[in-house]
Amino acid sequence: MVYNRFCRMALWLLAGILLVIFFISPFLWMLVTSLKADYELFETISGITGFFPERPQWHNYRDVFRQIPFVRYLANSLVVALASALIETVLAATAAYGLSILRWRYRAVARWLLSLAWLVPFSVVLIPRFLIFALLPDILGPADFWSAWRVLPVGENEYFLGRLLGLDSFLALVLPGSISITATFILITTMQRIPSSLLEIAYLDTASAFGVFWRVVLPLIKPALGTVAFFAFLSSWQGFTWPLVITSTLEMQTAPVGLRAFQSLHSTQWPLLMAGSVILTLPAIGFLFLAQRYVVDRFQLVDLPENRM
Repeated sequence: MVYNRFCRMALWLLAGILLVIFFISPFLWMLVTSLKADYELFETISGITGFFPERPQWHNYRDVFRQIPFVRYLANSLVVALASALIETVLAATAAYGLSILRWRYRAVARWLLSLAWLVPFSVVLIPRFLIFALLPDILGPADFWSAWRVLPVGENEYFLGRLLGLDSFLALVLPGSISITATFILITTMQRIPSSLLEIAYLDTASAFGVFWRVVLPLIKPALGTVAFFAFLSSWQGFTWPLVITSTLEMQTAPVGLRAFQSLHSTQWPLLMAGSVILTLPAIGFLFLAQRYVVDRFQLVDLPENRM
C-alpha cells in the first residue's frame, strides 16, 4: 500500500517537473539567445555547453535602448495595458451584474446575443473597427481639433500624447481591447454562485441595486475580478495586430510593435530581439506576482455564508 502510494507520488512529481520544463524551456531559450553574440547563433550545438554563450553579451540589453526608443514603447504599453485592464474589469463587472442578478424582461435575449458575438473572430471586425476609429474625427468635426497632436512638456523635452481620437490616439489603442465577452461570462458564472437569499437581505439593507453591487457583490467576487484584470493586462500587454494597424508613428507604437525594428528583409538581429522580448516579459511576470493571490486563491465561490453581511 505504501509502495503504491509512493509510486503515484513519484509519477505526479515527474509529470509536474516535465510540465514545468515544457513551459519554461522557451523562456530559457529566449534568455540564452539574448546573451549570445551573432556568430554563435548559427553554430552547431554539441553538448549542453554549446547551448549557452561562450561569454555573456550583457551589452545586448543596453543596445536595445540605444538603437530604438524602447523606453517610450514600454511606457505606451504600460499605459495601454493598465487602462485596458481597468476599463475591461469595470465594464465586465457591470455587464455581468446586469445579466446575472438584475431581473429585467429581455435579459435572456441579451445573453444569447452576447453568446453569438462571442463566436465572431477578431479578423472579421478588424477592418470595420479600423474604419470607425479612422473616420471618427471627421464625423464629429472639426477634424483638426480631434486629430491635432498633443504634447506634454517634461523639463527640456516633450512627451507626445498623441491625438484625442482617430489614428495614433491612446483611446483607439485602449478602447477596442477593453470590451471582453469572455471576461463578462467569467463574472456572470461567479455572480450566479452568490445565494439569492444573501442578495435579498442585502437589498433590504441598502435599498438600491447599486448598493448591492458595490457593497456586497464586488467584495465577494474579488478573486474573479483579479483574474479578469490579470488576463486583460496580459492580453493588452502582448497585443500586436491592433496596435500595428492603428498606429502610424514611432511615438505611439507599443513595445511588441517596436521590436519589429530589429527585423528586416535580409537579416534579423536575433540577440537584440530576444533581449527586448525578455524585457517585455518581466512586467507581465511582476503583475502576476502582485495579483497571484487573487488569481489562484478562491477563484470560485463555494458555500458563501449569509453571515458575511
